[in-house]
Amino acid sequence: MKRLLFVSLRGGCGSTTVTANLAQALVKINKQVLAIDALPENLLRLHLGLSFEARDGWAARVLSDDAWFEAGYQSPQGALLLPFGELNAQQKGLFSQSYQYLQAIGHSTLQVNNSEQWQLFHGDISYLTAPEMHLFVESMDMVFVVMNADTMNYALLQPTLSHTPQIGNLIKLGKLRYILNQYQPETEVGRDFMLVLKKELGDALVPVLMHRDTALQECVANLTTVQHYSPTSQAAKDYQSLAFWCVSALSATRY
Repeated sequence: MKRLLFVSLRGGCGSTTVTANLAQALVKINKQVLAIDALPENLLRLHLGLSFEARDGWAARVLSDDAWFEAGYQSPQGALLLPFGELNAQQKGLFSQSYQYLQAIGHSTLQVNNSEQWQLFHGDISYLTAPEMHLFVESMDMVFVVMNADTMNYALLQPTLSHTPQIGNLIKLGKLRYILNQYQPETEVGRDFMLVLKKELGDALVPVLMHRDTALQECVANLTTVQHYSPTSQAAKDYQSLAFWCVSALSATRY
């Protein structure tokens, strides 16, 4: 089993898009994939074919001690999805008071009896530094911070990921990686920041650059991923390359 966590350095960097499209790209190369949305915004479902009206999800089921796996859904292209789902006001209050429900789904998915499964979690960057989420983060084979090549992201990089014990442990184990998303090589600013980040982050920066592509906006509007909606696009090629990189990197890694 491979477990990956995807978080955005700041809002709008695209960790939702990366999680969904990488999940589908891995399916395309015959990997068994379960994508788990660990954010209350519940947006991952829109990339994988669930309608706006769909309300079921793992969070309400964990809160009420129901079978969380019954909230699972299979996309038309074969990726399994565990949506966060919608919560009522009382449930939102309970969920926001503690990380225990996130810890519960993290532990429960570890018990899945499928050693070949790839589990892709979509989460928040606060999970990396919250002491209560230590075991959840520690259970991941890799943690990916999705960022853009611009001034705001560069300014946030060091303050946000200062070396707390949790971050330090991820770095020591080689588990913390960065994905440069929405890259625009045609702009001087994009190229300059890409070179700066490549120099400062070194091997921690995933070598596959994810280019900005309008096909990504169009495919989510159609409740699907770019591999299905626009298979010859630059974005589809990028995600296929990222999938192959992940397979190669994780097959060579032993913790």
